[in-house]
Amino acid sequence: MVLKERRGRRSAINLLRAHKKRRRDRWFLGLLVLASLLVMGYSAFQTMRPKLHAVTTPVTHAAKPPQWPATVAASSEARRKCDDLRVLVDQRHTLSSDYVPKDLVSLHDYGVPILGSEALHLRREAAENLGRLVEDAAAYGEELVVASAYRSYRDQRTSHSRLASVYGAEAAGMSATPGHSQHQLGTAVDFTNAAASYQVWLPFGETSASLWLEHNAWKYGFILAYPSGKEDETGYQWEPWHYRYVGVENARRIVESGVSLQKFLEREGVTPRC
Repeated sequence: MVLKERRGRRSAINLLRAHKKRRRDRWFLGLLVLASLLVMGYSAFQTMRPKLHAVTTPVTHAAKPPQWPATVAASSEARRKCDDLRVLVDQRHTLSSDYVPKDLVSLHDYGVPILGSEALHLRREAAENLGRLVEDAAAYGEELVVASAYRSYRDQRTSHSRLASVYGAEAAGMSATPGHSQHQLGTAVDFTNAAASYQVWLPFGETSASLWLEHNAWKYGFILAYPSGKEDETGYQWEPWHYRYVGVENARRIVESGVSLQKFLEREGVTPRC
């Protein structure tokens, strides 16, 4: 009996041990499977990462500002140069036939007296300062009337052709050819008054209004463009009526340096490319 009981206990113990072993084997197998899944998942994630970058990179590039063609950028830069108040326009430096300032305004809106009924225009800054100039001149008893302001390329061609038909080759020193006129910049004006019979001619230079301009126009940013004795520099005869707006600060620098407008513009080196 005792021997049978011992054998029975051994069999039960062996069965229990076998059961525990199977449970350990199942846990170990489960851990192996779980570890394998984790390794496979990580590998799959690593494999997918480059694909995600490949998809998102173009989106980043698309968000950048558009790159304008070089020709458009160059054209814009050229126009800015021609809009510069110091741009050099003379017998050697020309403006294109299609150049037109963007900010032209009517002189009538700034209280500037004009000759005739046809509207005259200047760039806004020049018109504002011209309005103050003629108002202050009137306060000193000097009449100033604008006979000419902005002229397009085509208008300048008509004006030059008219003079050339009368004076022939001499017109080259009296009137700019198309594209070479400061009037196309929208910053040049021709003055006259009753003392000059409302004509644009040399007798204006003998008026007290002309003397007032010589001493005061620079305070408003205007400089006599073609002074007497500077014909070799400018290429044009003395025009006491023709003033060009270059800005108050530039005008002050010209007066203090004692150079002509032509020499100042040549020294500044802003040449037209439009």
